[in-house]
Amino acid sequence: MIKTYQKHIIAIILIFLLIAVRFFEKSYFDDGLIGFFQYDYLTEPLPKLPIFKIILIDSIRFWLNTAISILILRLYFNQSGLLKFLLLVFTISYFVSILFLYLSIENYQAGHYLSLFYSRRFLIQPLLFLLLAPALWYQKHLKN
Repeated sequence: MIKTYQKHIIAIILIFLLIAVRFFEKSYFDDGLIGFFQYDYLTEPLPKLPIFKIILIDSIRFWLNTAISILILRLYFNQSGLLKFLLLVFTISYFVSILFLYLSIENYQAGHYLSLFYSRRFLIQPLLFLLLAPALWYQKHLKN
């Protein structure tokens, strides 16, 4: 059994890994949209980018964030069936988000950037972790 202070140390290391994924995004996860959203994206047309590359890089980043997030959640909430639930939630979210990202790129019009911006943001940031951690904490303390 892992002691409480060991859980906290492991969780801090995993959180630093999530931060590292974000910190090294330009070095390892540059899908071409990073530069687009840093400049005049409000009125500019979307540059010609390979959709497969965008989907691949954003998918890698999503699943890397997912693996780290699941490790943190399992560390603190070791309930039976939780892993299945988390994998189901993350997988469904992934497919919906990838489909939405693909459609946003294919149907992009200058000035209509919000669907592309937020669908990509959902994939590359650990937002599900930030939503599920308080929900699981509340559920755990509701049972007690």
